[in-house]
Amino acid sequence: MNVPALFAFISAAICGLFSLSYIALTVIGKRHSLARWAFSGSMAILSFESLAAGLSASADQANSTIYWQQIRLIALSFLPGSWILFSLTYARGSSREFLFRWRYTLIIAFVLPALLAALYQDSYILFRQLKGDGGLAILLGWPGQATHFLMILGTVLSMMNLERTYRAAVGGMRWQVKYMLLGFGTLFIVRFYTSSQALLFANVHSGMDAINSVGLIVSSLLILRSMTRKGHFEIELYPSHAVLSNSLIILLAGIYLLAVGVLAKLVALIGGDIAFPIKALGILVAVVLLATLLQSDQFRLNVKQFVSRHFKRPMYDYRTVWRRFTEETASHVRQPELCESLAKLIAEIFESLSVSLWLLNSDQTKLRLAASTSSTDSNASTLALPGDGIDALKKAFQDSRRPIDLDKAKEPWAEVIKEANPKKFPHGGNRICIPMTARDSLLGIIVIGDRVSGAVFSEQEFDILNSVGTHAASSLLNLQLSSKLLETRELEAFQTMAAFFVHDLKNAASTLNIMVKNLPIHWENPEFREDALRGISKTGDRINQLIGRLSTVRSEIEIASKPIGFDAFAKSIIDDWQASEGIALTTSFGSETTAKIDADQMGKVLLNLIINAAEAMESGGDIEVRTETDGKSAILSVSDNGCGMSQDFLSKSLFRPFKSTKQRGLGIGMFQSKMIVEAHGGRLEVESSQGEGSTFKVILPIEKGS
Repeated sequence: MNVPALFAFISAAICGLFSLSYIALTVIGKRHSLARWAFSGSMAILSFESLAAGLSASADQANSTIYWQQIRLIALSFLPGSWILFSLTYARGSSREFLFRWRYTLIIAFVLPALLAALYQDSYILFRQLKGDGGLAILLGWPGQATHFLMILGTVLSMMNLERTYRAAVGGMRWQVKYMLLGFGTLFIVRFYTSSQALLFANVHSGMDAINSVGLIVSSLLILRSMTRKGHFEIELYPSHAVLSNSLIILLAGIYLLAVGVLAKLVALIGGDIAFPIKALGILVAVVLLATLLQSDQFRLNVKQFVSRHFKRPMYDYRTVWRRFTEETASHVRQPELCESLAKLIAEIFESLSVSLWLLNSDQTKLRLAASTSSTDSNASTLALPGDGIDALKKAFQDSRRPIDLDKAKEPWAEVIKEANPKKFPHGGNRICIPMTARDSLLGIIVIGDRVSGAVFSEQEFDILNSVGTHAASSLLNLQLSSKLLETRELEAFQTMAAFFVHDLKNAASTLNIMVKNLPIHWENPEFREDALRGISKTGDRINQLIGRLSTVRSEIEIASKPIGFDAFAKSIIDDWQASEGIALTTSFGSETTAKIDADQMGKVLLNLIINAAEAMESGGDIEVRTETDGKSAILSVSDNGCGMSQDFLSKSLFRPFKSTKQRGLGIGMFQSKMIVEAHGGRLEVESSQGEGSTFKVILPIEKGS
């Protein structure tokens, strides 16, 4: 048995064991997840492909060699789809969203190889050619070249997705997924190189098969190392949805292909070069090493320390650090999001794999875990310090407003905090506890540990950490005060709403009470009974209308829009409205366009505007409804010559709830109308003068192509 065949059989056995073990773990251990099935499927395909490569390398007959190489290429064509599927689901909490966005790519990645295998299975290879040095080259037909082209695209897309996952992971989570990503990254890089060479020369050389086998063995060892880090399949990361945003993989792949293309052109101009594949491999290795160094936390930290030590430059640009913290804290309005963002930012800036934020609960008796970059089973959600531990913790930071080295502290409260924030690395340095203090009040603590290379925090870094703790406490305090202010305003709004509600219910109850008292006296009168029933019905409608309007104040407007003729929509609403005596309504429909709207919701807006216009004219008047367009927007206007509104009411009260010029109005109709119009992507404008009438304009975007 020759060496390439031996390597191929070894890699096939390793991948087969991986596939079977993960299938058993998934089925028997009931740990069902699409990422596990995708991993098992990828390993099974790799095992079969390596087995075919080994049988081809060990075959004595030319026909057998060609047959197994053809089988190998068919198996190879299904790898890109399985890799893309794995890269979209591994360690991702939002995998369903990514699968939906990539559904067409996945369908093509699986269907196209199946079509090639079914229709052109005899065209993958043209013929076998023996070279003078004993090497074996197999010329590829266009299906075989298409397979390697798919491999290049598949590896680039898969590496791009794994890069996103790596970028989204910080601290301990990055540590957990690191070796799995490195293993598949190594595999993808090797296959990217061999497939680019096969596509460039339109053949598959036996030496390239050996490189594939060795690369697969190395990748398997890295993946095996990842299995020692428990829970990496259960991590839920949420990478960015941007397709090519800041992708290092796309940049490096482009650089490599450009460099190899230029090198191949030079070789063609000056004559053959038998060392060309080795030079191409050298370029690939250089690009990969550069990318590895740029992504290495330890390398970046060493560069910072070297520059700071030898060129007397501070390790941190204070302006940049402060700007990042200010931007990050200002962009969040909820405490959980703010805490998670702070933990990630501290982990990135100080090159620490474990950062946890603990906040004091409302009764100042326990610490609550608000965010952590280290997801371990030992993380408790709450932390009760022994005895008067909270008071002792506060006193420790009052005596010294500096961060405390937990590993040197001997107090009982420090021991409890250390147990809740265990070390993951024996040489990760000491754990540091930073207070979050605002107005001499302790809001919580930040615990930093597992620093890259175990670097000791300097005095300069202690100063920055003090500022970070104070800044975090100020942001948390502002959120707490904002939350209390919002609760106060909601209570005031509820009290105002309740006053209106009780007032209207009192009027309705009074009406019903009068009817009930008169029923025994006038029961025999048919006209009275008819009026009473009509009055009860109107009172019930009034109560239902009141409840419906009140519910819109706290609920979100749900829009189910679809293209509809704007003029026809307006006409249908007006036809259903009956004008009161003394009210003259005229229409002018001239938009002749289509808008994407929710007819039911927008119908409420138009009807509310017409009713308001009618109620603004107690002694009668004219209402005009117009539709028009300015080329970009459809405009619906309702004008009246009623009492109008003052400029002060327009600027301060018109669109606010519970503000109304009508005696019985709740001031909710215009508030609701504005919400509906804005939910459609439009705007509501008004022109009014006291004593001269009002004009309301609903301006909506026009449906494209109308």
